[in-house]
Amino acid sequence: MIDSLGPATAGLTEAAQAGGALGKEEFLQLLVTQLRYQDPLNPSDPEDFAAQLAQFTSLEQLININDQMEIQAQASSVLAQNINAGAALSVIGHSVLAVGDHVWLEGSGSAATTVGVGGSGGLATVHILKEDGTEIRSFELGRVDPGRNDLDLSEAMEGLDPGLYRYRVEVMDGAEPVAVEMYTVARIQGLRYTPTGPVLIAGNLEIELANVIEVTSREQEER
Repeated sequence: MIDSLGPATAGLTEAAQAGGALGKEEFLQLLVTQLRYQDPLNPSDPEDFAAQLAQFTSLEQLININDQMEIQAQASSVLAQNINAGAALSVIGHSVLAVGDHVWLEGSGSAATTVGVGGSGGLATVHILKEDGTEIRSFELGRVDPGRNDLDLSEAMEGLDPGLYRYRVEVMDGAEPVAVEMYTVARIQGLRYTPTGPVLIAGNLEIELANVIEVTSREQEER
């Protein structure tokens, strides 16, 4: 029936072919035009007409649902951004534990970090690296227990210039390597907003908020 309506629907048909789909307004115009130009002696089958109305109703409902989902998604995104921004601001001045492989060698010669050790622990070796990944030295730390370990790397980094370095810890249980999760311990001094979210600043190191797994309160830091 719709194919025989002539020039009255030609523009709508061409628009549908160009765009690949009809919107609810175009669909309704086609339906009204069909009723206007139908043959009075051979009207549309009531069942076909009811089916077309049902299609239009379903189309409108789907479009409305899609619009509501888009609005909800935008609202959720804005809410998440605001929450992340608030969380980032709240950690300025605090120390954080974040997934990463950086360690600071202080001017006093002290250097410390934290690692998570899997399995049943084992013998650990730390490798001190430049920022580009070039190894400077390695140092045997001895046995470490499973779970989170606070490591003093002062002896391993003795004689190096103060500053920011990278590190890698390898743990062996006999001949078997043990999984190690390395962390960066940093005191947050500021933050920078990026299109993907806030980035925490600690000296010349930037830490994504998503990588932070623990924040130390000021009360704990003062103890």
